Amino acid sequence: MADQQRDVIEILEEDHREVEEMFAELESLRGAATEESRSRRKTVTEQVTIELVRHSVAEEVLVYPQVEKKVSAEEAEHAREEHAEAEETLHRLENLDADDPRFDDELATLMAEIRHHIADEEGQMFVHMRQVIDADDLRKLGARVEAFKKVAPTRPHPHVPNEPLPRMAAGPAASLFDRMRDLATGRGE
Repeated sequence: MADQQRDVIEILEEDHREVEEMFAELESLRGAATEESRSRRKTVTEQVTIELVRHSVAEEVLVYPQVEKKVSAEEAEHAREEHAEAEETLHRLENLDADDPRFDDELATLMAEIRHHIADEEGQMFVHMRQVIDADDLRKLGARVEAFKKVAPTRPHPHVPNEPLPRMAAGPAASLFDRMRDLATGRGE
C-alpha cells in the first residue's frame, strides 16, 4: 500500500521541528571559540536560512491565500507580517560572518521571531485550518507545498512583497539565481 499523502499542516509542522533542531544546535554553539565551531555555526545558519525561505515562500504563495479565503484574512496578514520581519533579519544575518559581534544578536532575534511565528501558526492558524478546510483539500495542498518547496528560492528577498502574485512572478528567476549562487559558493551542501 502506497504511503498516503501527508496534509499541509503535517508538512509545515515537520518543517518547524527541523528548524527547531537546527536552532538547538546553533544555541549549543553560541560563543563558539574555535574556527571549526564558528564555521559550523555559519553552515547551520545557512541551512536554517534555506529551509525558512523555502517554507515561507511556499506558505505565502500556496497556504496563506487559502487561509485568507477560508479561515481569516487577519490571520493570513499577521503571518505575512511576521514573515517580512524574519526575512529582514535573515537578510542582515546572511551578510555577517559568524565571528562578527552582531551575528549572535541577529541570530537570537531570528530565533525569537520564528519561535513566535511557529507558536502563532500551530496554536491558532493550523487549528482553524483543520476546522474549516476539508481533510482531502489539506492533503492536496500538502502535495502542492512539497512540490513547490523543491523549486522555491533559497535566499531571503525582503524587497519582494510577501503576496502570492509578486512571489510567483519573482520566484523562478530568484530561485534559479539563488541555486546558482549556492552551487558556486558551496552553500547548503
